[in-house]
Amino acid sequence: MAKPHRMTPDEIKTHLEGPVMSIPTSFLADGPIDYDGVANVIETGIAGGTQVALLTIGDSQFAYMREQEVADITRFVVERTADRAMVVAATGLWATTQSVEFAHYARDVGADVVMAAPSGQLGDPVGMAAHYKAVAAVMPVMVVGFPPHEMLHRLVDEPNICCMKEDGTDAYAVQTIEEFDGHWKFMSGGKLGRHMLQWTYGCRSFMDWSTSFAPHVGQRLWEALQSGDVPDAARVVREIETPLFDLSGHPKIIRQGGSFPGGWQSLWRACLELNGIASRHLRLPHTSASESDLEQVKPELQRLGLLGA
Repeated sequence: MAKPHRMTPDEIKTHLEGPVMSIPTSFLADGPIDYDGVANVIETGIAGGTQVALLTIGDSQFAYMREQEVADITRFVVERTADRAMVVAATGLWATTQSVEFAHYARDVGADVVMAAPSGQLGDPVGMAAHYKAVAAVMPVMVVGFPPHEMLHRLVDEPNICCMKEDGTDAYAVQTIEEFDGHWKFMSGGKLGRHMLQWTYGCRSFMDWSTSFAPHVGQRLWEALQSGDVPDAARVVREIETPLFDLSGHPKIIRQGGSFPGGWQSLWRACLELNGIASRHLRLPHTSASESDLEQVKPELQRLGLLGA
Protein backbone atom coordinates (compact mmCIF):
# COMPACT_ATOMS: atom_id res chain seq x y z
CA MET A 1 0.00 0.00 0.00
CA ALA A 2 1.32 3.43 -0.93
CA LYS A 3 2.80 5.45 1.90
CA PRO A 4 1.36 9.00 1.95
CA HIS A 5 3.74 11.92 1.84
CA ARG A 6 4.57 13.16 5.29
CA MET A 7 3.99 16.90 4.92
CA THR A 8 1.16 18.98 3.53
CA PRO A 9 1.97 21.83 1.13
CA ASP A 10 1.45 24.36 3.93
CA GLU A 11 3.78 22.42 6.21
CA ILE A 12 6.38 22.31 3.44
CA LYS A 13 6.18 26.08 3.02
CA THR A 14 6.72 26.54 6.74
CA HIS A 15 9.63 24.09 6.86
CA LEU A 16 11.48 25.50 3.82
CA GLU A 17 13.38 28.08 5.81
CA GLY A 18 17.02 29.09 6.20
CA PRO A 19 20.04 27.12 4.90
CA VAL A 20 19.08 24.18 2.68
CA MET A 21 21.45 21.21 2.49
CA SER A 22 22.03 20.57 -1.21
CA ILE A 23 23.59 17.11 -1.22
CA PRO A 24 26.84 16.90 -3.25
CA THR A 25 27.16 13.26 -4.24
CA SER A 26 30.71 11.93 -4.36
CA PHE A 27 31.91 8.62 -5.76
CA LEU A 28 34.56 6.14 -4.69
CA ALA A 29 37.74 5.95 -6.73
CA ASP A 30 36.52 2.77 -8.44
CA GLY A 31 33.12 4.25 -9.34
CA PRO A 32 30.32 3.40 -6.86
CA ILE A 33 28.41 6.12 -5.02
CA ASP A 34 30.14 7.10 -1.79
CA TYR A 35 27.21 6.34 0.50
CA ASP A 36 29.28 6.77 3.65
CA GLY A 37 30.12 10.23 2.37
CA VAL A 38 26.48 11.03 1.64
CA ALA A 39 25.63 9.92 5.18
CA ASN A 40 28.36 12.17 6.60
CA VAL A 41 27.08 15.13 4.58
CA ILE A 42 23.59 14.57 5.98
CA GLU A 43 24.85 14.31 9.56
CA THR A 44 27.03 17.40 9.16
CA GLY A 45 24.15 19.44 7.76
CA ILE A 46 21.61 18.38 10.37
CA ALA A 47 24.08 18.91 13.23
CA GLY A 48 24.81 22.33 11.74
CA GLY A 49 21.18 23.39 11.86
CA THR A 50 19.65 22.75 8.46
CA GLN A 51 16.13 21.38 8.37
CA VAL A 52 15.97 20.49 4.66
CA ALA A 53 17.85 17.77 2.73
CA LEU A 54 17.74 18.48 -0.99
CA LEU A 55 18.62 16.19 -3.87
CA THR A 56 19.11 17.99 -7.15
CA ILE A 57 19.99 17.04 -10.69
CA GLY A 58 23.16 19.17 -10.55
CA ASP A 59 24.89 18.99 -7.17
CA SER A 60 23.73 15.41 -6.59
CA GLN A 61 25.23 14.38 -9.94
CA PHE A 62 22.14 12.76 -11.47
CA ALA A 63 23.58 13.27 -14.95
CA TYR A 64 26.33 10.82 -13.96
CA MET A 65 24.00 8.16 -12.53
CA ARG A 66 21.87 5.37 -13.84
CA GLU A 67 18.13 5.67 -13.16
CA GLN A 68 18.29 2.94 -10.52
CA GLU A 69 21.04 4.85 -8.71
CA VAL A 70 18.83 7.95 -8.61
CA ALA A 71 16.11 5.83 -7.02
CA ASP A 72 18.57 4.23 -4.59
CA ILE A 73 20.09 7.49 -3.37
CA THR A 74 16.62 8.96 -2.91
CA ARG A 75 15.63 6.09 -0.64
CA PHE A 76 18.95 6.31 1.18
CA VAL A 77 18.55 10.03 1.93
CA VAL A 78 15.00 9.52 3.23
CA GLU A 79 16.10 6.68 5.49
CA ARG A 80 19.23 8.45 6.73
CA THR A 81 17.47 11.70 7.60
CA ALA A 82 14.95 9.61 9.58
CA ASP A 83 12.45 12.47 9.91
CA ARG A 84 15.11 14.86 11.21
CA ALA A 85 14.86 16.99 8.05
CA MET A 86 12.39 17.52 5.24
CA VAL A 87 13.49 15.58 2.15
CA VAL A 88 13.24 17.05 -1.33
CA ALA A 89 13.60 14.41 -4.05
CA ALA A 90 14.34 15.37 -7.66
CA THR A 91 13.66 14.11 -11.14
CA GLY A 92 16.02 14.15 -14.06
CA LEU A 93 15.22 15.88 -17.34
CA TRP A 94 12.66 13.20 -18.04
CA ALA A 95 9.48 12.84 -20.03
CA THR A 96 6.29 13.42 -18.10
CA THR A 97 5.38 9.74 -17.81
CA GLN A 98 8.79 8.91 -16.34
CA SER A 99 8.63 11.86 -13.95
CA VAL A 100 5.18 10.79 -12.75
CA GLU A 101 6.41 7.23 -12.18
CA PHE A 102 9.33 8.56 -10.15
CA ALA A 103 7.00 10.81 -8.11
CA HIS A 104 5.03 7.71 -7.10
CA TYR A 105 8.28 6.07 -6.05
CA ALA A 106 9.54 9.14 -4.14
CA ARG A 107 6.22 9.47 -2.32
CA ASP A 108 6.17 5.78 -1.43
CA VAL A 109 9.68 5.80 0.06
CA GLY A 110 8.81 8.85 2.17
CA ALA A 111 10.11 11.98 0.40
CA ASP A 112 8.15 15.10 1.29
CA VAL A 113 8.32 17.03 -1.96
CA VAL A 114 9.73 16.41 -5.44
CA MET A 115 11.65 18.99 -7.43
CA ALA A 116 10.39 18.26 -10.93
CA ALA A 117 12.64 19.45 -13.72
CA PRO A 118 10.92 20.42 -17.00
CA SER A 119 10.66 17.60 -19.49
CA GLY A 120 12.30 19.45 -22.36
CA GLN A 121 9.35 21.73 -23.15
CA LEU A 122 11.46 24.77 -22.36
CA GLY A 123 9.81 26.90 -25.03
CA ASP A 124 6.27 25.66 -24.48
CA PRO A 125 4.50 27.07 -21.40
CA VAL A 126 1.46 24.87 -22.02
CA GLY A 127 3.52 21.67 -22.15
CA MET A 128 5.62 22.66 -19.14
CA ALA A 129 2.52 23.45 -17.09
CA ALA A 130 0.97 20.11 -18.03
CA HIS A 131 4.16 18.38 -16.95
CA TYR A 132 4.12 19.98 -13.50
CA LYS A 133 0.41 19.38 -13.02
CA ALA A 134 0.82 15.70 -13.81
CA VAL A 135 3.55 15.31 -11.19
CA ALA A 136 1.59 17.39 -8.67
CA ALA A 137 -1.30 14.96 -8.98
CA VAL A 138 0.96 12.48 -7.16
CA MET A 139 2.70 14.53 -4.43
CA PRO A 140 3.79 18.07 -3.50
CA VAL A 141 6.01 19.72 -6.09
CA MET A 142 8.84 22.26 -6.16
CA VAL A 143 9.17 24.15 -9.45
CA VAL A 144 12.77 24.69 -10.55
CA GLY A 145 14.68 26.94 -12.91
CA PHE A 146 13.53 30.09 -14.68
CA PRO A 147 10.33 29.15 -16.53
CA PRO A 148 8.32 31.89 -18.24
CA HIS A 149 5.72 33.62 -16.12
CA GLU A 150 3.08 32.55 -18.61
CA MET A 151 3.71 28.98 -17.48
CA LEU A 152 3.85 29.86 -13.79
CA HIS A 153 0.48 31.59 -13.95
CA ARG A 154 -0.99 28.31 -15.17
CA LEU A 155 0.15 26.65 -11.92
CA VAL A 156 -0.90 29.08 -9.20
CA ASP A 157 -4.18 27.29 -8.54
CA GLU A 158 -2.56 23.85 -8.15
CA PRO A 159 -2.54 23.25 -4.37
CA ASN A 160 0.23 20.63 -4.50
CA ILE A 161 2.64 23.05 -6.21
CA CYS A 162 3.93 24.88 -3.17
CA CYS A 163 7.49 26.11 -3.67
CA MET A 164 10.11 27.12 -6.22
CA LYS A 165 13.90 26.85 -6.49
CA GLU A 166 14.72 29.89 -8.59
CA ASP A 167 17.75 29.68 -10.89
CA GLY A 168 17.43 32.63 -13.26
CA THR A 169 19.08 36.03 -13.44
CA ASP A 170 18.84 38.45 -10.54
CA ALA A 171 16.24 40.44 -12.46
CA TYR A 172 14.19 37.28 -13.08
CA ALA A 173 14.43 36.36 -9.39
CA VAL A 174 13.14 39.71 -8.21
CA GLN A 175 10.32 39.81 -10.76
CA THR A 176 9.25 36.26 -9.98
CA ILE A 177 9.28 36.63 -6.21
CA GLU A 178 7.27 39.86 -6.47
CA GLU A 179 4.79 38.30 -8.89
CA PHE A 180 4.19 34.98 -7.11
CA ASP A 181 4.92 35.71 -3.46
CA GLY A 182 1.95 34.44 -1.47
CA HIS A 183 1.44 31.52 -3.82
CA TRP A 184 4.74 29.70 -3.26
CA LYS A 185 7.69 29.60 -0.88
CA PHE A 186 10.89 30.57 -2.67
CA MET A 187 14.40 29.15 -2.32
CA SER A 188 17.35 30.88 -3.91
CA GLY A 189 19.83 28.79 -5.87
CA GLY A 190 23.52 29.46 -6.30
CA LYS A 191 25.80 31.31 -3.92
CA LEU A 192 25.07 32.85 -0.52
CA GLY A 193 25.65 36.32 -1.92
CA ARG A 194 22.80 35.82 -4.34
CA HIS A 195 20.47 35.11 -1.44
CA MET A 196 21.21 38.51 0.10
CA LEU A 197 19.47 40.21 -2.82
CA GLN A 198 16.51 37.86 -2.75
CA TRP A 199 16.18 38.21 1.03
CA THR A 200 15.19 41.84 0.58
CA TYR A 201 12.27 40.71 -1.59
CA GLY A 202 11.01 38.11 0.87
CA CYS A 203 12.94 34.93 0.00
CA ARG A 204 13.62 33.05 3.23
CA SER A 205 15.46 29.88 2.17
CA PHE A 206 18.65 29.29 0.24
CA MET A 207 20.75 26.45 -1.14
CA ASP A 208 23.86 26.41 1.02
CA TRP A 209 27.11 24.77 -0.09
CA SER A 210 28.52 25.16 3.42
CA THR A 211 26.06 22.76 5.09
CA SER A 212 28.07 19.81 3.76
CA PHE A 213 31.38 20.61 5.47
CA ALA A 214 31.31 24.04 7.19
CA PRO A 215 27.70 24.76 8.23
CA HIS A 216 28.75 27.59 10.52
CA VAL A 217 29.16 29.74 7.41
CA GLY A 218 25.57 29.51 6.21
CA GLN A 219 24.24 29.72 9.75
CA ARG A 220 26.19 32.93 10.32
CA LEU A 221 24.70 34.44 7.17
CA TRP A 222 21.19 33.34 8.16
CA GLU A 223 21.47 34.67 11.70
CA ALA A 224 22.91 37.96 10.47
CA LEU A 225 20.05 38.48 8.04
CA GLN A 226 17.44 37.56 10.63
CA SER A 227 18.88 40.03 13.12
CA GLY A 228 19.23 42.79 10.54
CA ASP A 229 23.03 42.73 10.66
CA VAL A 230 23.52 43.19 6.93
CA PRO A 231 27.19 44.22 7.29
CA ASP A 232 28.05 40.89 8.92
CA ALA A 233 26.12 38.98 6.25
CA ALA A 234 28.13 40.88 3.65
CA ARG A 235 31.35 39.94 5.43
CA VAL A 236 30.45 36.25 5.13
CA VAL A 237 30.14 36.67 1.38
CA ARG A 238 33.13 38.96 0.95
CA GLU A 239 35.58 37.24 3.32
CA ILE A 240 34.62 33.55 2.97
CA GLU A 241 32.43 32.72 -0.02
CA THR A 242 34.02 34.93 -2.66
CA PRO A 243 37.60 33.88 -1.85
CA LEU A 244 36.52 30.22 -1.83
CA PHE A 245 34.98 30.42 -5.28
CA ASP A 246 37.91 32.49 -6.50
CA LEU A 247 40.23 29.59 -5.66
CA SER A 248 39.60 28.25 -9.14
CA GLY A 249 41.86 31.01 -10.41
CA HIS A 250 44.28 31.21 -7.50
CA PRO A 251 47.88 31.40 -8.76
CA LYS A 252 49.00 28.62 -6.40
CA ILE A 253 46.59 26.11 -7.88
CA ILE A 254 46.10 27.44 -11.37
CA ARG A 255 46.31 24.82 -14.10
CA GLN A 256 46.26 24.87 -17.87
CA GLY A 257 43.04 26.62 -18.81
CA GLY A 258 43.19 28.87 -15.76
CA SER A 259 40.91 26.99 -13.38
CA PHE A 260 40.84 24.37 -10.66
CA PRO A 261 40.61 21.00 -12.44
CA GLY A 262 36.95 20.10 -12.65
CA GLY A 263 35.74 23.53 -11.55
CA TRP A 264 33.52 24.21 -8.55
CA GLN A 265 32.09 20.70 -8.28
CA SER A 266 35.60 19.24 -8.06
CA LEU A 267 36.75 21.92 -5.60
CA TRP A 268 33.66 21.22 -3.46
CA ARG A 269 34.59 17.50 -3.28
CA ALA A 270 38.14 18.49 -2.38
CA CYS A 271 36.70 20.43 0.57
CA LEU A 272 34.70 17.37 1.59
CA GLU A 273 37.72 15.05 1.53
CA LEU A 274 39.98 17.50 3.37
CA ASN A 275 37.33 17.72 6.10
CA GLY A 276 37.09 13.93 6.34
CA ILE A 277 33.48 13.86 5.17
CA ALA A 278 33.38 12.31 1.70
CA SER A 279 35.50 11.22 -1.23
CA ARG A 280 36.89 13.79 -3.63
CA HIS A 281 36.09 11.63 -6.65
CA LEU A 282 33.62 12.37 -9.43
CA ARG A 283 32.72 10.17 -12.38
CA LEU A 284 34.26 10.73 -15.78
CA PRO A 285 34.00 12.74 -17.91
CA HIS A 286 34.04 15.05 -14.87
CA THR A 287 37.58 15.72 -13.62
CA SER A 288 38.38 14.86 -10.01
CA ALA A 289 40.90 16.66 -7.82
CA SER A 290 44.26 14.93 -7.41
CA GLU A 291 46.28 14.47 -4.23
CA SER A 292 48.49 17.37 -5.25
CA ASP A 293 45.40 19.53 -5.84
CA LEU A 294 44.34 18.81 -2.26
CA GLU A 295 47.72 19.80 -0.89
CA GLN A 296 47.75 23.04 -2.83
CA VAL A 297 44.25 24.10 -1.79
CA LYS A 298 44.48 23.03 1.85
CA PRO A 299 46.29 26.15 3.17
CA GLU A 300 43.73 28.42 1.53
CA LEU A 301 40.85 26.53 3.16
CA GLN A 302 42.62 26.81 6.52
CA ARG A 303 42.99 30.54 6.02
CA LEU A 304 39.26 30.86 5.31
CA GLY A 305 38.29 28.80 8.36
CA LEU A 306 36.88 26.02 6.21
CA LEU A 307 38.83 23.10 7.66
CA GLY A 308 37.72 21.28 10.80
CA ALA A 309 40.01 20.57 13.70
